[in-house]
Amino acid sequence: MGGRHEAPKRGGARVQKAARLKLGFTNAMALMLILLLAAGLAGGFVLAVLSIRHQYTGALACWTVAFTPIGTAVSIVLARIVDKSRDENTGADGKGIKFAAAEASGFVEPSGAFQDSPPI
Repeated sequence: MGGRHEAPKRGGARVQKAARLKLGFTNAMALMLILLLAAGLAGGFVLAVLSIRHQYTGALACWTVAFTPIGTAVSIVLARIVDKSRDENTGADGKGIKFAAAEASGFVEPSGAFQDSPPI
């Protein structure tokens, strides 16, 4: 009170802020590379428009040479992320983790799985 803003309370406890999404190193690097590549493509588009406006007829090779390795890096990093995810989510017998868990439970839904609607 007294001009001070207090956080809303629920059941006597303060409401906590939503948890922040944490990215691993590989995913963060992929996101940064994609943002850099998007900035490069947008910059190339702007440079092309300016070239047309000012009737520049030369090559824009310096821009292409600068962003080609970034595109290559993005493709390599994204391929490694997919490989890593596949390796982490596949068992030694080649089955996926969710499939193996369902197989272990006899492909039966756990009780309480149909809270909103009855099973068909």
